Amino acid sequence: VPPAWQNHPDMDPDLRAFYDFNSKHMEPWDGPAGIVLSDGRYAACNLDRNGLRPARYVITKDKLITLASEIGIWDYAPDEVAKKGRVGPGELLVVDTRKGKLWQSSEIDNDLKSRHPYREWMENNVRKLTPFSQLPEDQVGERSFDEDLLKTYQKQFAMTNEEVDQVLRVLGDMGQEAVGSMGDDTPMAVLSSKERLVTDYFRQKFAQVTNPPIDPLREKHVMSLATSIGQEMNVFCETDGHAHRVTFDSPVLLYSDMQQLLELGDDHYRNTILDINYDPQEKDLKQAIDDLCDQAEQVVREGTVLVVLSDRALVKGKLPIPAALAVGAVQTRLVTANLRCDANIVAETATARDPHQFAVLLGFGATAVYPYLAYEALGKLIDDGALDKDYRDVMQNYQYGINKGLYKIMSKMGISTIASYRCSQLFEAVGLSREVVDLCFKGVTTRIEGANFDDFQQDLTNLSRKAWAKRKSIEHGGLLKYVHGGEYHAYNPDVVGTLQKAVKSGESNDYQSFAKQVNERPVAMLRDLMALKKTDSPLPLERIEPKTELFKRFDS
Repeated sequence: VPPAWQNHPDMDPDLRAFYDFNSKHMEPWDGPAGIVLSDGRYAACNLDRNGLRPARYVITKDKLITLASEIGIWDYAPDEVAKKGRVGPGELLVVDTRKGKLWQSSEIDNDLKSRHPYREWMENNVRKLTPFSQLPEDQVGERSFDEDLLKTYQKQFAMTNEEVDQVLRVLGDMGQEAVGSMGDDTPMAVLSSKERLVTDYFRQKFAQVTNPPIDPLREKHVMSLATSIGQEMNVFCETDGHAHRVTFDSPVLLYSDMQQLLELGDDHYRNTILDINYDPQEKDLKQAIDDLCDQAEQVVREGTVLVVLSDRALVKGKLPIPAALAVGAVQTRLVTANLRCDANIVAETATARDPHQFAVLLGFGATAVYPYLAYEALGKLIDDGALDKDYRDVMQNYQYGINKGLYKIMSKMGISTIASYRCSQLFEAVGLSREVVDLCFKGVTTRIEGANFDDFQQDLTNLSRKAWAKRKSIEHGGLLKYVHGGEYHAYNPDVVGTLQKAVKSGESNDYQSFAKQVNERPVAMLRDLMALKKTDSPLPLERIEPKTELFKRFDS
């Protein structure tokens, strides 16, 4: 339970090295928590990194110390008090009951940081990726897909013109998500008539009772997206080998970041790229995922530290395993085989474009994500003149915008660091069958089942058929805004028009037209799957409240 040391510029370098060294192998606990512990000799209190749980202590002249969340739990006279204080965020207070000594956090820090040459170990062994802003132009990256190939990938991975313009363009131009109105009147993914990404089947959890959310703007100094790659080793046996890690500032990889990771010539960071595209004539989706897990387990046992799950090598006749399914299944397999600490998962995928999609991949086990199709689409916008910025600025803006989105998603659960969010599975599945959850998202709540592996394979087949048909254009979209022939919207122009007409005229026939539009709509919400159960013996009218009483309880 360390303090928020990442953004503390005045911290002692040796103490920073101690915290940094241990952060490579254990994520911090955000709390809120005031942890009180004892081994019989030492009694201690450790406060969470953000100081969300108060811990105040009073020491009286007869050397009695009391510590609690409030002052005054023990009755003492004011003149008996020798000292008052509080445990700060991430601080530790220890009492040696044998020697009668009180250890403050600063004294404990001085002892811990000097036990090993942490600073020397970190300087000699930790490798850092060259920041994007410091790279020469020839290493920044550029478009590699021609027009036809880009169009094929966009159709295969359900990227619409609407998404390119309303999501990617805004991220690349402004460095933040587009602002839209609240609410979503489109069908849940499992009820949609369109092919939807697996990430659409998940809803983010948020803090309600157990912990408070964090303000990702005003409290950003306690948050961090710093990511490291390498084996996680025994925290109780500290050696210089524990510091063999590669660090970078964000799990959202740019072109140069990905190239640097793949070119690390060191066994500590040996990589293997696993192609997650499969031939549907040879196996179905479930078998393809099982085979992928077998491959991942084998390469990790053989010494691979960086497992890259890539759908980039797509060819006609093959289908891509959805990255969320691939990452979740490999994560589950490596955990089951007790190999997860020996390897890191990097997703090189076309299915990561907005912050929610990144959050799903990271929350189910990915260490980092390389969204190559997003960069290709942004590159085309630059070439077409839709973005009046150079390639470097657009890529940095996109990464910054996704980072802001991740901060927001983490903060809703009161989580400060990406290390704590990774593998947390802080999602609820809506409309995923039990077989999919058990194989790919073990432990996730799915109260309403639905789509199975066959359904996802059918969606992939439909998308593939469109993708390789050159005359088939990219779909306009309609998920964010109603488009004729696009995704269904509960508040479409026909519904709104008939409602307005009924309100203005007050005629029963006009209201019936509106009611018909609503009652006969496609199944879009769970309530559309239900019907009122009629009884054979209706209640007599004298037992029904008059309309004057019913109106009092109407709410809009």
